[in-house]
Amino acid sequence: MSNRIEFNFNAHKALEVILWLATRKQNIGYHALLKTLFFAEEYHLNNYGRPIVGDVYIAMEYGPVASTTYDILKKEALATELLEVLPFENVTKKIIPHRSPDLRQLSQSDIEALEYAVEKYGQYDSLTDISHQHPAWKKAREHDVYNPRMDYKDFLHDSDEEMIQDLIDNSRFIRI
Repeated sequence: MSNRIEFNFNAHKALEVILWLATRKQNIGYHALLKTLFFAEEYHLNNYGRPIVGDVYIAMEYGPVASTTYDILKKEALATELLEVLPFENVTKKIIPHRSPDLRQLSQSDIEALEYAVEKYGQYDSLTDISHQHPAWKKAREHDVYNPRMDYKDFLHDSDEEMIQDLIDNSRFIRI
């Protein structure tokens, strides 16, 4: 049994988050979108006990990357298997939405967390330096240089061991 907090990724919700962020911040690029999502997920996990999309985060060279969401942005084969239609285009790694996000897929707390991340980090073109200061990114990079997978445990701010163990035991059953 894993000692990690792992959630079941929700590709449909990730798509709506991409569209929400691309609508909220025109010409948002991959880098800014993925870092904004990371900070929104951290906020949501700490305030509501679950992330927004539940992706696997990798501590890449330029900061945390939600791996399958990144595949969706790049329109990789996996993304086309998970989602029938990708209603956006990427022009020089900038996301141009072809429709508004389906807000029925996002909870009020999801939108709150996304708004928080946009308000706090949206003015930056690059979030590399800021994300490199995050303990989860640092710990993953120290632990494994070749496959630095981040652990949601390290996203948590002030959590007791009982809460962490509860998330380790039950995170796979939480509906995202």
